[in-house]
Amino acid sequence: MKRRLLLSLAALSPGVVVITLQELAVSMAFLLLGLFGAIGVAAAALALSPQMAEKTINPSARSTTYTSLLTSSALSDIRKLASDLLVIRAQLRSLLSPASLPPGLMTQDDQVAMVLSQIMARWGVTDVLSLTEDQTLELWIVERLMRASPAEAGALAGYFSAPNAMLTMRDSLVAPIPA
Repeated sequence: MKRRLLLSLAALSPGVVVITLQELAVSMAFLLLGLFGAIGVAAAALALSPQMAEKTINPSARSTTYTSLLTSSALSDIRKLASDLLVIRAQLRSLLSPASLPPGLMTQDDQVAMVLSQIMARWGVTDVLSLTEDQTLELWIVERLMRASPAEAGALAGYFSAPNAMLTMRDSLVAPIPA
């Protein structure tokens, strides 16, 4: 009888051990997946969330970094040429405000406004009043170049880091649009 009981236990023990270890293994797997899953979700949340250190204390403060169209020495010369900054902003605002024209007719003002709007969009600015002083002067000199005579446009193009591109853009605006 003892021998039979001993042999039965010996025969059943691997099954008991497997079931016990399987439950332990499954429990460990869930523990590890849960632990690594939580760490992965936390890492993803930290990577995708905005950095707290980058936030400024004053949210109305504007960023001074933008892609300038001008050479580094041009702004001081342009400040000497420019009239009052408020007058320039008012002119730019009136130029960029949508006019009620019949559809299909595009004036030179509309074309210049499109160029200036594209530059502002590249800077991430939607309103003329949100522009910095330097950005306002850049848009003003771009607007002057777009309306200038060929000789004056050539002189103004020297202020830009890519003068040929600016002159090509000006020439495409001046050229008549084929109907």
